[in-house]
Amino acid sequence: MGEWISIQETYWTVCWAWIFPYPCRKTRTVRRWCINFDWVKETRYFLYCYVEGCAQGRRYAYGAFCFNLIGTAWFYNIRLCYSSEKSPSGTCG
Repeated sequence: MGEWISIQETYWTVCWAWIFPYPCRKTRTVRRWCINFDWVKETRYFLYCYVEGCAQGRRYAYGAFCFNLIGTAWFYNIRLCYSSEKSPSGTCG
């Protein structure tokens, strides 16, 4: 199952030097709920992705916003982290 952990997250923002804005990267510590998946199948529809995966015999499936090409991608032994908990939708079969 998943667990809550603290991770370092890097993001882009606008910084200021006197009155001049410029793009800069900053880092912050955030709490994320992470799952170690045995496999993940990501079906991409340009701006929408359907994700399903198996972790410790439990199946997770959800839709998400993405910006990818159309197609399917498989990932094995991957850790994914989320801002909120994901509930299993059954068992892997």
